[in-house]
Amino acid sequence: MKTIKKHIKGIFVLGLAMVLSACVATPQPTVALDEGLLSEDMRIGVVFMKPAEKATTHIFGANCLLCYGIAAALTSDLDTHLENTLTDEELDKMKDLVLSEYATRSKQVRLVDLGMDISELKDFDKGLGFARKDFTVLKEKMDLDALVVFQIYQHGAYRSFSNYIPNTDPQGYVSGLLYTVDLKTNAYFQYLDISEKVQPVGEWDEPTQFPSVTTSYYQAVENVKHNIKEAI
Repeated sequence: MKTIKKHIKGIFVLGLAMVLSACVATPQPTVALDEGLLSEDMRIGVVFMKPAEKATTHIFGANCLLCYGIAAALTSDLDTHLENTLTDEELDKMKDLVLSEYATRSKQVRLVDLGMDISELKDFDKGLGFARKDFTVLKEKMDLDALVVFQIYQHGAYRSFSNYIPNTDPQGYVSGLLYTVDLKTNAYFQYLDISEKVQPVGEWDEPTQFPSVTTSYYQAVENVKHNIKEAI
Protein backbone atom coordinates (compact mmCIF):
# COMPACT_ATOMS: atom_id res chain seq x y z
CA MET A 1 0.00 0.00 0.00
CA LYS A 2 2.85 2.37 0.85
CA THR A 3 4.46 1.76 -2.55
CA ILE A 4 1.20 2.38 -4.41
CA LYS A 5 0.60 5.58 -2.48
CA LYS A 6 4.09 6.73 -3.37
CA HIS A 7 3.45 6.05 -7.05
CA ILE A 8 0.07 7.79 -6.97
CA LYS A 9 1.74 10.83 -5.47
CA GLY A 10 4.34 10.60 -8.22
CA ILE A 11 1.75 10.73 -10.97
CA PHE A 12 0.43 14.03 -9.64
CA VAL A 13 3.96 15.45 -9.50
CA LEU A 14 4.56 14.25 -13.04
CA GLY A 15 1.28 15.75 -14.19
CA LEU A 16 2.18 19.10 -12.67
CA ALA A 17 5.58 19.00 -14.35
CA MET A 18 3.92 18.30 -17.71
CA VAL A 19 1.58 21.26 -17.27
CA LEU A 20 4.46 23.55 -16.38
CA SER A 21 6.51 22.25 -19.32
CA ALA A 22 3.62 22.98 -21.66
CA CYS A 23 3.95 26.66 -20.75
CA VAL A 24 7.32 26.76 -22.49
CA ALA A 25 6.70 27.18 -26.21
CA THR A 26 10.15 26.08 -27.37
CA PRO A 27 12.44 23.83 -25.33
CA GLN A 28 15.95 25.07 -24.70
CA PRO A 29 18.19 23.29 -27.24
CA THR A 30 21.57 21.83 -26.40
CA VAL A 31 24.29 24.44 -26.01
CA ALA A 32 27.78 23.14 -26.75
CA LEU A 33 30.45 24.49 -24.44
CA ASP A 34 32.41 27.34 -26.02
CA GLU A 35 35.89 26.78 -24.64
CA GLY A 36 36.83 30.35 -25.51
CA LEU A 37 34.46 31.63 -22.84
CA LEU A 38 36.36 29.88 -20.05
CA SER A 39 39.76 30.62 -18.57
CA GLU A 40 42.06 29.05 -15.98
CA ASP A 41 41.26 31.84 -13.52
CA MET A 42 37.47 31.65 -13.88
CA ARG A 43 35.76 30.95 -10.56
CA ILE A 44 33.34 28.10 -11.19
CA GLY A 45 30.87 26.71 -8.66
CA VAL A 46 29.15 23.36 -9.12
CA VAL A 47 25.74 22.65 -7.59
CA PHE A 48 24.67 19.00 -7.45
CA MET A 49 21.07 17.98 -6.77
CA LYS A 50 20.05 14.37 -6.25
CA PRO A 51 16.55 13.02 -6.96
CA ALA A 52 13.97 13.18 -4.21
CA GLU A 53 13.11 9.49 -4.68
CA LYS A 54 15.24 6.39 -4.43
CA ALA A 55 15.94 4.46 -7.62
CA THR A 56 12.66 2.85 -8.71
CA THR A 57 10.54 2.10 -11.78
CA HIS A 58 9.22 5.32 -13.28
CA ILE A 59 5.88 4.73 -14.98
CA PHE A 60 4.68 6.79 -17.93
CA GLY A 61 1.41 6.63 -19.86
CA ALA A 62 -0.81 5.12 -17.14
CA ASN A 63 -3.04 8.17 -17.11
CA CYS A 64 -5.78 7.26 -14.63
CA LEU A 65 -5.48 6.34 -10.97
CA LEU A 66 -6.74 2.80 -11.55
CA CYS A 67 -4.36 2.37 -14.50
CA TYR A 68 -1.48 3.66 -12.43
CA GLY A 69 -2.34 1.38 -9.53
CA ILE A 70 -2.32 -1.66 -11.86
CA ALA A 71 0.95 -0.53 -13.46
CA ALA A 72 2.52 -0.01 -10.03
CA ALA A 73 1.47 -3.52 -8.99
CA LEU A 74 3.10 -4.94 -12.14
CA THR A 75 6.39 -3.24 -11.33
CA SER A 76 6.37 -3.73 -7.54
CA ASP A 77 8.91 -6.57 -7.46
CA LEU A 78 11.29 -4.61 -9.68
CA ASP A 79 10.73 -1.52 -7.53
CA THR A 80 11.78 -3.45 -4.44
CA HIS A 81 14.93 -4.67 -6.14
CA LEU A 82 15.93 -1.24 -7.44
CA GLU A 83 15.18 0.56 -4.19
CA ASN A 84 17.15 -1.98 -2.16
CA THR A 85 20.05 -2.40 -4.58
CA LEU A 86 20.83 0.89 -6.31
CA THR A 87 22.42 3.49 -4.06
CA ASP A 88 23.56 7.04 -4.76
CA GLU A 89 27.07 5.78 -5.56
CA GLU A 90 26.72 6.14 -9.34
CA LEU A 91 25.11 9.56 -8.96
CA ASP A 92 28.09 10.73 -6.90
CA LYS A 93 30.45 9.38 -9.56
CA MET A 94 28.67 11.46 -12.18
CA LYS A 95 28.95 14.52 -9.93
CA ASP A 96 32.67 13.87 -9.46
CA LEU A 97 33.04 13.58 -13.23
CA VAL A 98 31.44 17.00 -13.75
CA LEU A 99 33.84 18.48 -11.21
CA SER A 100 36.90 16.80 -12.72
CA GLU A 101 35.97 17.77 -16.28
CA TYR A 102 35.55 21.42 -15.32
CA ALA A 103 38.79 21.23 -13.34
CA THR A 104 40.54 20.73 -16.69
CA ARG A 105 39.13 24.14 -17.75
CA SER A 106 39.81 26.17 -14.62
CA LYS A 107 42.00 26.06 -11.53
CA GLN A 108 39.16 27.43 -9.40
CA VAL A 109 36.37 24.87 -9.43
CA ARG A 110 34.51 23.97 -6.26
CA LEU A 111 31.34 22.25 -5.11
CA VAL A 112 28.95 24.83 -3.63
CA ASP A 113 25.73 24.93 -1.67
CA LEU A 114 23.39 27.74 -2.69
CA GLY A 115 21.64 27.69 0.67
CA MET A 116 18.34 28.00 -1.18
CA ASP A 117 16.25 26.32 -3.82
CA ILE A 118 16.79 27.50 -7.40
CA SER A 119 13.03 27.98 -7.71
CA GLU A 120 13.33 30.81 -5.17
CA LEU A 121 15.36 32.93 -7.61
CA LYS A 122 13.50 35.54 -9.63
CA ASP A 123 12.33 34.67 -13.12
CA PHE A 124 14.50 35.80 -16.02
CA ASP A 125 12.73 36.06 -19.35
CA LYS A 126 15.14 36.71 -22.20
CA GLY A 127 14.27 33.58 -24.13
CA LEU A 128 16.43 30.81 -25.49
CA GLY A 129 20.08 30.86 -24.62
CA PHE A 130 19.46 32.34 -21.18
CA ALA A 131 18.62 30.71 -17.85
CA ARG A 132 14.98 30.99 -16.81
CA LYS A 133 15.99 32.06 -13.31
CA ASP A 134 18.15 35.07 -12.48
CA PHE A 135 21.46 33.61 -11.33
CA THR A 136 23.34 36.91 -11.65
CA VAL A 137 22.55 37.77 -8.03
CA LEU A 138 24.88 34.92 -7.01
CA LYS A 139 27.98 36.40 -8.65
CA GLU A 140 29.00 38.64 -5.75
CA LYS A 141 27.23 36.65 -3.07
CA MET A 142 29.18 33.47 -3.84
CA ASP A 143 32.28 35.04 -5.39
CA LEU A 144 31.83 33.14 -8.65
CA ASP A 145 31.99 33.85 -12.38
CA ALA A 146 29.99 30.84 -13.54
CA LEU A 147 27.65 28.32 -11.95
CA VAL A 148 27.29 24.72 -13.08
CA VAL A 149 23.98 23.08 -12.16
CA PHE A 150 23.89 19.29 -12.32
CA GLN A 151 20.57 17.77 -11.35
CA ILE A 152 19.40 14.17 -11.55
CA TYR A 153 15.61 14.02 -11.59
CA GLN A 154 15.03 10.26 -11.72
CA HIS A 155 17.02 7.05 -11.97
CA GLY A 156 16.37 3.33 -11.98
CA ALA A 157 14.01 2.03 -14.65
CA TYR A 158 11.57 3.51 -17.14
CA ARG A 159 8.47 1.71 -18.32
CA SER A 160 5.86 3.00 -20.73
CA PHE A 161 2.19 2.00 -20.55
CA SER A 162 -0.90 2.57 -22.63
CA ASN A 163 -3.33 3.03 -19.77
CA TYR A 164 -2.65 -0.15 -17.77
CA ILE A 165 -1.11 -2.20 -20.61
CA PRO A 166 2.71 -2.12 -20.79
CA ASN A 167 4.09 -1.26 -24.22
CA THR A 168 7.79 -1.46 -23.32
CA ASP A 169 9.98 -3.57 -21.11
CA PRO A 170 11.49 -1.77 -18.10
CA GLN A 171 14.55 0.07 -19.39
CA GLY A 172 17.61 1.32 -17.54
CA TYR A 173 16.94 5.00 -16.96
CA VAL A 174 18.62 8.21 -15.89
CA SER A 175 17.12 11.67 -16.44
CA GLY A 176 18.39 15.08 -15.46
CA LEU A 177 19.93 18.33 -16.58
CA LEU A 178 23.43 19.80 -16.80
CA TYR A 179 23.93 23.47 -17.54
CA THR A 180 26.42 26.25 -16.91
CA VAL A 181 25.40 29.88 -16.46
CA ASP A 182 27.51 32.99 -16.98
CA LEU A 183 26.79 34.91 -13.78
CA LYS A 184 27.45 38.22 -15.49
CA THR A 185 24.92 37.87 -18.32
CA ASN A 186 22.77 34.90 -17.21
CA ALA A 187 23.48 33.27 -20.58
CA TYR A 188 24.15 29.57 -20.90
CA PHE A 189 27.78 28.62 -21.43
CA GLN A 190 26.56 25.05 -21.84
CA TYR A 191 23.23 23.19 -21.68
CA LEU A 192 22.50 19.46 -21.85
CA ASP A 193 19.20 17.69 -21.30
CA ILE A 194 19.79 14.18 -19.94
CA SER A 195 17.38 11.36 -20.76
CA GLU A 196 19.00 7.97 -21.14
CA LYS A 197 16.97 4.79 -21.63
CA VAL A 198 18.65 1.45 -22.30
CA GLN A 199 16.74 -1.64 -23.39
CA PRO A 200 17.69 -4.75 -21.38
CA VAL A 201 19.19 -7.63 -23.34
CA GLY A 202 17.18 -10.85 -23.33
CA GLU A 203 14.61 -11.72 -20.67
CA TRP A 204 14.10 -8.92 -18.17
CA ASP A 205 11.53 -10.47 -15.79
CA GLU A 206 13.92 -12.42 -13.58
CA PRO A 207 13.13 -11.70 -9.92
CA THR A 208 14.54 -11.15 -7.46
CA GLN A 209 17.78 -9.78 -8.90
CA PHE A 210 16.56 -8.67 -12.36
CA PRO A 211 20.09 -8.89 -13.84
CA SER A 212 19.18 -7.61 -17.32
CA VAL A 213 17.41 -4.49 -16.02
CA THR A 214 20.20 -3.86 -13.53
CA THR A 215 22.81 -4.09 -16.29
CA SER A 216 20.79 -1.75 -18.49
CA TYR A 217 20.71 0.79 -15.64
CA TYR A 218 24.48 0.77 -15.34
CA GLN A 219 24.75 1.15 -19.12
CA ALA A 220 22.46 4.18 -18.95
CA VAL A 221 24.80 5.63 -16.29
CA GLU A 222 27.81 5.03 -18.54
CA ASN A 223 26.00 6.74 -21.43
CA VAL A 224 25.36 9.76 -19.23
CA LYS A 225 29.03 9.87 -18.26
CA HIS A 226 29.98 9.80 -21.93
CA ASN A 227 27.56 12.63 -22.68
CA ILE A 228 28.97 14.68 -19.80
CA LYS A 229 32.48 14.30 -21.19
CA GLU A 230 31.25 15.30 -24.63
CA ALA A 231 29.40 18.30 -23.21
CA ILE A 232 32.37 19.62 -21.21
